[in-house]
Amino acid sequence: MVPVLVVGVAWATPDAEVGALLAGLAGCASCHTAADGAPYAGGYAIETRFGTFYGSNLTPDPETGLGEWTEHDLLRALTRGRSPKHHPYWPAFPYTSFRRLTDEDVGHLWAYLRTLDPVVAEEREQEANAPGVGLWGWRRVAFHARDWKPLDDPELDRGAYLVEVVGHCGECHTPRNGIGQLKRKQALAGSDEPPHPAPDIRPETLKWTLGDWDTFLTMGMMPDGDFAGSGMRHVVRDGTAKLPEADRAAMIRWLMAPTE
Repeated sequence: MVPVLVVGVAWATPDAEVGALLAGLAGCASCHTAADGAPYAGGYAIETRFGTFYGSNLTPDPETGLGEWTEHDLLRALTRGRSPKHHPYWPAFPYTSFRRLTDEDVGHLWAYLRTLDPVVAEEREQEANAPGVGLWGWRRVAFHARDWKPLDDPELDRGAYLVEVVGHCGECHTPRNGIGQLKRKQALAGSDEPPHPAPDIRPETLKWTLGDWDTFLTMGMMPDGDFAGSGMRHVVRDGTAKLPEADRAAMIRWLMAPTE
């Protein structure tokens, strides 16, 4: 799997600037910032048919944030969906996609999160419709360890990684089954699931050109002149618009690749 590139150079050591790009593409700020709260301090409500879940405090506050965490704790949370004490997270936190993040990119994210100003913000209790025992059962059925098979084409592989893993586009754009698991055979076919219903963006449906995609991912403007709204507005503004051109081109190539 090819890590995120900046000006054509793969960073071998943790770099906060690379981490900022990753956090932007992953939409970390939008899910971890309340409407009237400090950036990354948590409190944003994610309303789903399985309950309402609240983004946690990602700032380095030692009492209410990640101040006592280690980089390995972050790796465990992102790729295994477990807290430092090994408690499982509800999958409103999209570790089902993040499980494929490279160790290098988690290092970049960690370096960036450590640059944030610490904010005291107590975590809100998750309001799940199912008991905790249901979460353990769901994980046994629906959550699996890393299972990424690199593609032979490096650019296409990078595009797949940025779209499917870092950007986790399928979490909003792919329909789910009765237990909330993504229907992989209908990847990016659109979904009416809350909190952000998303359209079908498969190439055979959308029929956008390379130029259409580039304009959308840099400006948020669609071919009809309308602009992205809701959560997608933040993904463009904080994520895809700031990516190096090579990374954005790789994403577009993957998004335009024929689906099986």
